[in-house]
Amino acid sequence: MNDTSISFNLDNNAFRGRIVRLDNVMREIFTHAQYPDNVAAAISETTALGVLIASLMKFDGIFTLQLQGSGPISVLVADVTSAGKVRATAKYDAKAIEAAQVLRKTEGEIEPTPHWLEHGNLIFTIDQGKNTELYQGVVDLKGKNLEECALRYFKNSEQIDTYLHLYLDKVGDVWKSAGILIQKMPQKGGKDGADDENALKELWNEDKILMDSLKKEEIFNLDLKEVLFRLFHEHQVRVSKEQEYVFGCRCSREKLQQTLSSMKPEDIEDMVENGKITATCNFCGQVYSFDKGELLKH
Repeated sequence: MNDTSISFNLDNNAFRGRIVRLDNVMREIFTHAQYPDNVAAAISETTALGVLIASLMKFDGIFTLQLQGSGPISVLVADVTSAGKVRATAKYDAKAIEAAQVLRKTEGEIEPTPHWLEHGNLIFTIDQGKNTELYQGVVDLKGKNLEECALRYFKNSEQIDTYLHLYLDKVGDVWKSAGILIQKMPQKGGKDGADDENALKELWNEDKILMDSLKKEEIFNLDLKEVLFRLFHEHQVRVSKEQEYVFGCRCSREKLQQTLSSMKPEDIEDMVENGKITATCNFCGQVYSFDKGELLKH
C-alpha cells in the first residue's frame, strides 16, 4: 500500500505515532496541474503534513491545512476528508520565484517551504458540517522548515510533546511525500512506572534518535510496517490502525454556481467573455461554464 497512514504505539503506550506515505495521491495531484519544482515540493510537503495531522484527529468531515504568506508562494492548501480523500493546490508567482532564486543564487535547488511564504501563518481547520462549530488552530510561520513550524503549533497550541520528520522524493517528474510523528501520551495512560520522569524522558530521547536515523530511501521503498519494526523493535512497537488515501476533489457545478450567484451583478458582468462565464477548479482542473443568465438573480 503506497498511500497509507499507520497508527502505532511505543513503549507500552507511553507514546503514540503515525507514519504516512503518499505516492499515487501526489501523482494524481500533479496530473491536474503543473507547478515549478519548488511549488511542487511545497505542495508535497504540505500534503504529507496535512495527512499526518489529520490521522491524529477524530472527526467526521474535512481537515484542512492552509499556509498563507506574503512571499512568492502566497497560499498552500491540503485537505483530507474522514473518508480518506485528499486534494491540494497552491497560489504562487512564478516570476517572483525565479527572481528570488537568481538573487539568492539557488537556481535548481529545492528551498524550504517557509522561505517561499515569508511572513504568514499555518492554519489547521476541522469542518464537520452543518450545525457544528469549526475547530481552528493558528501558528505563525516561524522556523527554518515546515517541520519546525508544525512543532511550534503542537508546543504552543496543543501543548503536546511532539517530534516529526517530513520527506520528499522526486523520480523523473513524479513527486512523493512521507512523514513520521510521535507524541507523548498522558502519563496516566502510559507504561508501568511512567511516574518516573527520568525513565520516560530517556525513552522519549531514544525514540527521537531512532527517528533521526530513518533515511528517505527507507520510508519510500520499504513497507511501512517494516520501517516501524526496524526503527522501534526494541520499544514495543504496536500497530493499531491503518488508513488508505486517494485523490478526491469535492468541486461540483452546483457548488460553483451557488458561489458565483452570490456575487454582485456588476462583478458577474465583469467576468463574462463571449456570453459565458468560465471557471476552473484549482484542485482538479475541471472547467465549468455558465451562461450569464444562470447566475444573475432576477
